[in-house]
Order: sequence, then C-alpha cells, then structure tokens
Amino acid sequence: MKKRILLIPVLAGVLGMTGCGFFGMGDYNKRKEESQQAESASKEEETTTTAPEKKTEEVSLIACGDNLIHDTVYKKFYDEKNDTYDFVPLYENIAPTIKKYDLAVINQETIFVKDNADVSNYPAFGTPQVMGDALVTSGYDIVLSATNHTMDKGTKAIQGMAEYWKESYPQISLLGIHDSVEDYNTIDYVTKNGIKFAMFNYTYGLNGIELPEDKYYMVDLLDNKDKFLKDIQTAEGEADMTICFLHIGEEYTYEPTDDQVAYIEDVIDAGADVVICAHPHVIEPYGTVKTSKGNTGVVFYSCGNFVSGQDEIDRLLGGMATVNIRKTTEGDDSVTEVVDYDFIPVVTHYTRSEEAVYLLDDYTETLADEHLIKNSDNRFSVLYLKELFYDIAGKPFDETKEKSTTATTGSDEEEDEEDEDSA
Repeated sequence: MKKRILLIPVLAGVLGMTGCGFFGMGDYNKRKEESQQAESASKEEETTTTAPEKKTEEVSLIACGDNLIHDTVYKKFYDEKNDTYDFVPLYENIAPTIKKYDLAVINQETIFVKDNADVSNYPAFGTPQVMGDALVTSGYDIVLSATNHTMDKGTKAIQGMAEYWKESYPQISLLGIHDSVEDYNTIDYVTKNGIKFAMFNYTYGLNGIELPEDKYYMVDLLDNKDKFLKDIQTAEGEADMTICFLHIGEEYTYEPTDDQVAYIEDVIDAGADVVICAHPHVIEPYGTVKTSKGNTGVVFYSCGNFVSGQDEIDRLLGGMATVNIRKTTEGDDSVTEVVDYDFIPVVTHYTRSEEAVYLLDDYTETLADEHLIKNSDNRFSVLYLKELFYDIAGKPFDETKEKSTTATTGSDEEEDEEDEDSA
C-alpha cells in the first residue's frame, strides 16, 4: 500500500501585511476561518494513499563439512556392556556455536545403519543410526546425505536412513536421498523467519556403484544435470533464495578443479545464490564468483572434514561456512540478499580414547600436544593450523572486482594413495 504525505498549505495572507498596515483582529479571525475551511476542503479532495511499510527479516546459516565416521571414531563412543553408542560428547564443544544460528547444516558423509552388527569402517562405511540423535541434540536442522558413500550399504540402508529421519525427527530436512519417485521429484523448501529457501544436495557419484534401474530416484546425482538445473530454475519462481550443497571436487587438493568451477558456474547461472561444497576432505578457497554470463553467487569450494579419523594435518582442519541473509519487503516487492559470509576454522581433536571437535579459536597448545598425530607429525600445533587455514582460505576472493588468485597448489601427498583412513 502506498502512502502520500499530506501537504498543509500555509497561506501568505494569514499574517500578511497591506500597504495600510496590519489587519485588524476581526479580519485576522475571518481569514483564519477561511484558511481552515480551505484546508479541510483540500484534505477531502485529495486521494490519500499509504506508503509501503518496510519489513526486514534475517536468517543466519552455518554449514559444516564431512561428518566422516571411521572406526577410530565410533569405537570411542561405544558402550560394550549395553551395545549402544552415544555421540553427543563428540560435538559438545561445538554445539553452543551451532545453536546460535537459525539454520545449521551438516554433511553426513557416511550412511546410517540400524543394526549395530552392520557398523563398519572404510571402504564401505556404516554409521550407527543414533548418530542422528547426536546431530539433533547438537543443534542441526538440515542433514546432507548425497555423498560418494551413500550406496556403501546398498539401497536398503538408504531407505532405512530416509525412514529414520521421517519417523524420528520429521522436523529435520533431509536432502540428497529419497524413498520414492514422488519425493525425488519434489523440490525441498525450508522456511525460516519469513524467508523461503530452496535447497539441493547432489553428489558426483557413488564410488563406482550404480543405482538399480528401478531405484534411480534414491540419490541426487550431478550427472542428472538437466533435471538439477531445471529444478533450480523452477525454484527461482518460488523461493526467496536458492542454496546448493554439492559433493564435488578432487580429494586432498587445496583448489577446485576446472570441472568443479564450470559446474558451479552453470548452477549459479540457473539461479543458485549460494553454493557450499564438500568431498575433498581439506579446505579450499571461498568468495564471490562471477560467471561468464555476469551472474554472481557466494561459493565455498570445500569445507573439508568436520569429524574424521584421518591422520594428516590438513585433514584434521575444517571450515564452517556461515551466511547471513536479509529479506526486505515493501508492499508487494521484496529483495533477498546475502549481507555477509565467513569461514570459521575448526579442528578435529583425538587421543587414543577421546575425540571432539573444537573451534580453532578455542583450541590450545596443551590440547595440540596431546593430539595423537603428534606421534607422527611434530608440526601439529595451533600456530601451524592457523597458518595453514589462512594460507588456503584466509581471505575471500571477489570475482566481481578481480579474478581470484588465492587458490594455492594442492597437497604434496599422493592423491591416489589409499590407506585405512581413506574416504
């Protein structure tokens, strides 16, 4: 609704002067009465409208990297006497930070299994289903499940994981896997604080495992690009903002691949506003991307590991992507925008009997000295972790100003080396 400011005319004759001097009091009262009558008539004749009311709504979002549950992780949280697991302590240090955000996202790298007899390590992971309880307790609202390990336990486990979330925590948004064709063809929307988000989670593949022909719908795959981009375009007409979570890239490298960059540009051109990636198990640069078509989007090329049992320094260092979104509405018009974003470093800490996630800002040299990795790599320290983080992703790039040059060379490690801590 529009609003017009009412103008009250000021008549020059009210306190005017003539060549003969001031008006007498009678003339003044007469003219004052005439002025009031004219003003009243003016108000009645004017079409009064109301200016649009300006309304502002905001959402803060945090997204964590790979929740990669090796045997060296789950064994520390196992109660042999009762044959139960409790992963809540794993996230106790980080949970207060997670809960500060309106929406919290985690990449659940490994598939859930209901039967503890099916719990397993690399190369075919199986994570106790009660991990979900710990994630909810820790403050997560959105779980990503399209990864290269989604088919490690077959379609039965995918079906079971989808059922677990629907039955146990229907308020949680599960992205990337589906238990029906109908669900596969339904775009996921999440509304928070009056802002409607379209959210997608796709993976590059399933470690060479093919989905059965009649179960094609169970995992969102980047190879189904036409459907993916079409759904993003459809969401443009429904959502205030579109966020895509991609399992993409090359493991253990500190920069995105050319194919990754090109795919993300296509996603942005289709309408994505924010793209947050996982899979490399190490962090990569982040910033504002400008495509060749002139479209822009905020991109985090890799959040690295959040939790794992891996034993290389760069795989113990992760990043949490944070994005603040604001929607401004005036009448029927609204604008939704990213007002700022950041990348918060975290470290996976473990000894022979304990494991936990810490903000790097909260991590101490005393804890670093206790870390099991110290036995194999004496470089591990708070200072080294901070230097590594800022060397790789310390300053966001901005392609709207100049082309990024922040990406550094990849890891010196053999990229195709596989050991018991591989993912």
